Amino acid sequence: MPTDAEKTLEAAEYLKGISNIIRKAEDENFFLRVSLEQELEDLGIFGRAINSANSLWEALQTAATAFKYFQSNSELVIRTYHGRCRVWYFTTLNPNDAKQDIQYTMGLLAKIVLLARAQIDPEITITYPGGASTHFNNLACEVSVRDSSQGHISFHEDLLKAKMRQSDSVRAGVLMRYLNGRSLVQMPELQKSEMVAGLVKASFGVAPWSLADTAQVLGIGERSLQIQLRDEGTVFREIAKTERHKEARRLLTHGISIENTADAIGFEHRQSFSEAFANWEGCSPSVYAKKKN
Repeated sequence: MPTDAEKTLEAAEYLKGISNIIRKAEDENFFLRVSLEQELEDLGIFGRAINSANSLWEALQTAATAFKYFQSNSELVIRTYHGRCRVWYFTTLNPNDAKQDIQYTMGLLAKIVLLARAQIDPEITITYPGGASTHFNNLACEVSVRDSSQGHISFHEDLLKAKMRQSDSVRAGVLMRYLNGRSLVQMPELQKSEMVAGLVKASFGVAPWSLADTAQVLGIGERSLQIQLRDEGTVFREIAKTERHKEARRLLTHGISIENTADAIGFEHRQSFSEAFANWEGCSPSVYAKKKN
């Protein structure tokens, strides 16, 4: 998995990495074991979005988006029928190359399903190359496993409504808006200041957003984030101010009232917003709105 939402991997580079790790580990099931032991928080923004999702359904939708970054030639297909949710993992890798890729993916999906707060027996069935029930001996619930060339997992559809164990509606809302706002194309890795700006922008209309919130979802300490931003010639406060200014101009230009604009970008009172806007723009929000409308 990528550590952020903009870093992608070419298939050849990905497969080379898998081969090197298997050779060093001397374990054909290494990637399955790693995925089952994987902490989602360590998988970057996508992992944290999955972990904090309001429901398993949202977590799986985020995972499906993640695979478009992770492996552009792979896809998760999610369907429900006859009381079961069924998730297939399709990859264009040839069978010899696909084994560990499928094992890792299915182990990770099982991990995600098991992190939902199940009030029922999830009745998990999973298939992947080399599948064996002994692979899941250490899990709290019983998992039906079989060998297959394809990756597939199914479980009781009622589990889709269950919250994730670390669900956080504010963080999930901001991260989903951030991820949905990114273009699914290959691009250079963003600077930290660009990522911070994207997260601040995604927080508008969700909840107040701080340096601490940003550091947490980026998986680094506040001090480290401050140093990285300083090295890029900025600070969190300036980024937040710039994004608020840009969003205020956009909303006012589209005819949104001053009160609603102030509320959308995190000001509790119209007066404090008006004073801040006048400092940014050199005129009041009402004067600016008249010019643009």
